[in-house]
Amino acid sequence: MYNLAFDSDALIKLAHSGILVKVCASFNCFTTSKVKEETVDEGKKRLYPDADIIDEILERGLIKVRNPRNRIISERNLGKGELSILGLCKSSRNIIVVSDDQMFISHLEKEYNPFLTPVGVIVLLRKLKKISLSEALHHLEYIKVFIRIDVYKSAKEDLEDD
Repeated sequence: MYNLAFDSDALIKLAHSGILVKVCASFNCFTTSKVKEETVDEGKKRLYPDADIIDEILERGLIKVRNPRNRIISERNLGKGELSILGLCKSSRNIIVVSDDQMFISHLEKEYNPFLTPVGVIVLLRKLKKISLSEALHHLEYIKVFIRIDVYKSAKEDLEDD
C-alpha cells in the first residue's frame, strides 16, 4: 500500500473535490502538525469550508499526523508546511509526497523524492480500480477550478483512454 504525505495545497484540493475520504481508505495517509495548522487552524479562522472537512478526517484518524525527526531549517521559497513534509520524507521511508505547489515540486524533483499531484492521485485511484471512471471524472470536475486547463485536459484524456 502506498504511503502518501500531504501538504496543505493537496489537502485543500482533494477535500474540495470530495475524494479525500476515498483516498484515505485506499492509502496510508500522513501529514504534519505544521500542515494541520495551515489547513485547519488558519483555515477555520478564515472560515474556509474545507478546513472543517480536513479537521473531521484528521479527527477520525484517516490521516495520521506524524512529525519529522529531521527538521529542515530553511529551503528557498518553501513554507513551514512544505519544510515539515520534506523533513518527514527524510526521516521516513517509502513516502510519496502529494502536492501541487510548483516550487515544492521543483525541489522534490531535484532531490529525487517521489511525488504526485492531487490530480495524479485521482488518476491513480482509477488506474488501481478503486473508483469508477464516472467517479474519477466527477472529482476531476470539482478540482478543475484549482488547476491549469492543460492539466485538466491531460488528466481527462488519461482517464478516458484507460
